[in-house]
Amino acid sequence: MNVQFRCPTCSKELNESLSCGKCKKTYHFKDGIYTFMEDTGTETWDTYWKRIFIYDDVMDILRKIMNIQLRGYIQKFLSVGGKSLEPGGGSAYVSAMLAERGYEAYALDYASVALKLATEQLHSKAVLVQGDLFHMPFADVQFDVTFNNSTMEHFPNPLEGLIEMKRVTKKGGYVFVGVPFTYGPLCLYKLKKNSFKGAWDGTTYSRRGLQKLFADAGLEVVGCRTFFLRCFVGVMGKKV
Repeated sequence: MNVQFRCPTCSKELNESLSCGKCKKTYHFKDGIYTFMEDTGTETWDTYWKRIFIYDDVMDILRKIMNIQLRGYIQKFLSVGGKSLEPGGGSAYVSAMLAERGYEAYALDYASVALKLATEQLHSKAVLVQGDLFHMPFADVQFDVTFNNSTMEHFPNPLEGLIEMKRVTKKGGYVFVGVPFTYGPLCLYKLKKNSFKGAWDGTTYSRRGLQKLFADAGLEVVGCRTFFLRCFVGVMGKKV
């Protein structure tokens, strides 16, 4: 592992035992997961991730296809052996695929259930971290690419999350965010009676709206695309 952890409470760099010399907090590595927070307010997503085996029904097979496409796109911005971070990625399927291909992949989520699925069902070789996307336990400028998909639409303050993703990205590195596209099929999905209310529901974005979010975060937009049958729109930004 070649990243430096820092205390999410006081921002002091941690020693090898995951202890903070400033605020005296100690964090843990257990069952293959670096733990920087406890499960709090995760009930909705716990239910979501426990509902079925990952990629077991038609919708999840389609999601797998989407993640394969996303992995191919992210990989274009990674050099051999490059470091990636997927914050808020749930079971972090893309990170699992990147790790299989020899990249140093990290994945962060605030719910332990999703991360346990990554180890038990995906047998992920990515470094798994339980933490807060808005206060990530990583020192500055650590990753070549920081990315997520179908994550930022759930937050009332996505700009703060994007700025935090930028913080941990190296200078000259890249930040990618994919979100439901305003003018695509997913704008209707949450009207379904059996949609997973509270989990899927979130903001949809236009190209212009997502590009503005990146501009407000101080990231240079280098790519914008719709993908997976126009369900999602994604922007790739460069940290300059």
